[in-house]
Amino acid sequence: MRIEDLIINLCDDPFNPELNFNVAVKYEEMGQSASAVTFYLRTAEYGHDTHSHLAYSSLLRMAYCFDTQNDRQHTVINCWRQAILVDPYRPEAFFILSNYYERQSAWQEAYVWANMGLAQADETPLPIDVGYPGRFALYYEKAVSGWWLGRREESIEIFNRLLTQDIPEHYRQSITENLKRINPDASI
Repeated sequence: MRIEDLIINLCDDPFNPELNFNVAVKYEEMGQSASAVTFYLRTAEYGHDTHSHLAYSSLLRMAYCFDTQNDRQHTVINCWRQAILVDPYRPEAFFILSNYYERQSAWQEAYVWANMGLAQADETPLPIDVGYPGRFALYYEKAVSGWWLGRREESIEIFNRLLTQDIPEHYRQSITENLKRINPDASI
């Protein structure tokens, strides 16, 4: 549906979380992140009690939009944390936070967020891609950060288990490189 048609429909039902979400997605596809943020925020507000998956997804996409604007890291992190408050039983925001802290070399935070994400069970598909490759990625984050925290054996075990799974090639290569660094005497 065209953005013009969505806006017309939204005029008739301005508090509809689904319509607000669809408008946000269209604006984001058009590269208009500020407009997208407005409608993602409306989705999160209006869908909090009735459309938690849309509200949750909106907060994660809002974070992505803010992240593209630079110098908004505090706002981005708050969006991720708000998503957890909206739906604490989903793993995506936990993964995103773990990955963020891993890239910052904040190993304790990365490890804790990965563990919390692994405790979540709801992996029903979301209505939009939020950058979560799957449960294996939480294990990957746990293994990487765990090694830096002195959990060498746990990291080796997780990495070896991941290598037996069907995972994207770039993860497989990273795991192999990590195992060579962690355990240089082992044959991989």
